Amino acid sequence: MKVILIDDVYGLGRRGEVTNVASGYGRNYLIPKHLAVAATAGNLKMVEEQRLALAKKESKYVEEAELLAQELGQLHIIISRKAGDTGVLFGSVTSKDLEEVLSANGINLDRRKILLKQPIKSIGNYRVEVRPHSDVETTFLVSITPEGDEPVARTMPRGEESDAVVQDVETRVAEIEKYSSTSAEDVE
Repeated sequence: MKVILIDDVYGLGRRGEVTNVASGYGRNYLIPKHLAVAATAGNLKMVEEQRLALAKKESKYVEEAELLAQELGQLHIIISRKAGDTGVLFGSVTSKDLEEVLSANGINLDRRKILLKQPIKSIGNYRVEVRPHSDVETTFLVSITPEGDEPVARTMPRGEESDAVVQDVETRVAEIEKYSSTSAEDVE
């Protein structure tokens, strides 16, 4: 099935491209999510007419994405979750959780643009890749801490306070690893 992409689809193509996809993928995912339209003669003609306007919009989107990438590159997200003695979370942190923290702090970013290969399942510091645009990518720092009295989900600019949080999390992870290795030796 041939479709015309309305929005950039990572791994498939860019906005305005005509691409060939499996029929089910086109009908059941791309078209209902308004990421593509069927490549009919009328739609192809419409796309050709919109190419110039699209080129102008594209440069605007790239500029906006670069600004967003600079802002995200300076962010440190701190999330606390309940965790066991071994540092494994009761649940996980997903791209949806990261999107919610960002949107609560005034940064609107679609969760599909947060490239988290696997949900985060243990405490620690993580670098998460983000692609606000297909040509622009950056990473931001995420620290997952054990939950104390109240849950924490906030962002902060990277700096001395951020470095202190990173160091604290690394210390806790080292303590957990030391505790786990000591417990394993006691069992033997």
